[in-house]
Amino acid sequence: MTKARTLADNFAADINGITAGTGITGGGTSGTVTVTNQMATTIDAKGDLIVGTGADAFGRLAVASTAGYLLTVDSAEATGLKWAAAAGGGKVLQVVTASSTSDSSTTSTSFQDTGLTCNITPSSSNSKVLVLLSQIFSADKTPNANMVPSQQLLRGSTSIASSSAGRFFYANAAQVVLVYQVQYTILDTPATTSQLTYKTQHKVNGSDMTSTATGTSTITLLEIGA
Repeated sequence: MTKARTLADNFAADINGITAGTGITGGGTSGTVTVTNQMATTIDAKGDLIVGTGADAFGRLAVASTAGYLLTVDSAEATGLKWAAAAGGGKVLQVVTASSTSDSSTTSTSFQDTGLTCNITPSSSNSKVLVLLSQIFSADKTPNANMVPSQQLLRGSTSIASSSAGRFFYANAAQVVLVYQVQYTILDTPATTSQLTYKTQHKVNGSDMTSTATGTSTITLLEIGA
């Protein structure tokens, strides 16, 4: 014969109380018992994240207020995370270019403008400016003399690159003409957000000589994010 269950037996076999654990609220020992998931109630808006803030602890990280922001680790934040703009390092932020097709000649032994110039205004003082220059020159001189035409690239009044066409000596000719191309690739660090002017200059090394910027010349400026 099966032993009859007593009321005490039934009570011992059933759940007689619910206690809220980590992340849960509510509970009780009688009647209708309600438990609530605290993580669910912590969420307040679309895109919210629940992030651990310590041992058995969590908090709400609201969705970024700016589109395109990325989730970034930051130990100074309570959640250890924050939304931030994507790093701009190495990205081309803007490009400007200028060209010249006008001949510009000089017989001066001091640097003179060629007329090729280009302006750029960096968006950040941390940006660099990549300068790409291609310019054609010719030089002519009476014979029996050295011919050393020179060129330079400037940012404002500061020379950031210079070169010469080399040393040439010619004899027994009525006139000597040298045609050559100057090309610069310079990564400049201006450290400013003011407008910058890049330009070229040229000069000769002696009398009876002429240097001419000729043909189509171009200068391109690229702002590179830090």
